[in-house]
Amino acid sequence: MISDEIKEYTRAAKPIKANRSSSFSLKMALPGAKVEEHQEEILRNDLPREEFTLEQVKEGWKRFLDRLKIEHNIPSYNALMTTNLDLAGDEVIFEFTSHSSKQEFEEYKDRIRNSLRVFLKNHYFTIQIKFSEKEAENHILSNKEKFEKLLDKNPILLKLKEEFGLDLYD
Repeated sequence: MISDEIKEYTRAAKPIKANRSSSFSLKMALPGAKVEEHQEEILRNDLPREEFTLEQVKEGWKRFLDRLKIEHNIPSYNALMTTNLDLAGDEVIFEFTSHSSKQEFEEYKDRIRNSLRVFLKNHYFTIQIKFSEKEAENHILSNKEKFEKLLDKNPILLKLKEEFGLDLYD
């Protein structure tokens, strides 16, 4: 049944829930948008705060990397496995040798922090990021470099190369 009466609507004088904060914003979804990183503060004192060693941090890091491998996040695993870890008091230092590993770390930073918190039973450590300027080890070898490495293991290969007139460097 349709009513013939017309309801009169009043307009709000101010926006409803104007100070509501959203976890998602279109600005964040746009490429090139800058997202401010908020440092997570722990205001509670009842969370675990056990002492930990560098070996425990490395074991927690290895477990996180193993989880990435199980989840088939192989590119992330490969980028992050070259990370060097260090410890200074309650500060865990992650040292990266490539921009890709640093970028992957930033993507998983919250998950890494939470994983380490649970494994180390400590919610009060901080994370510091360092970028190493040293040259990353090159894992791709030229044909000449491959042959030289094989020569170190088996010197007879040089004699075979000369006897058969092989040109292995093309």
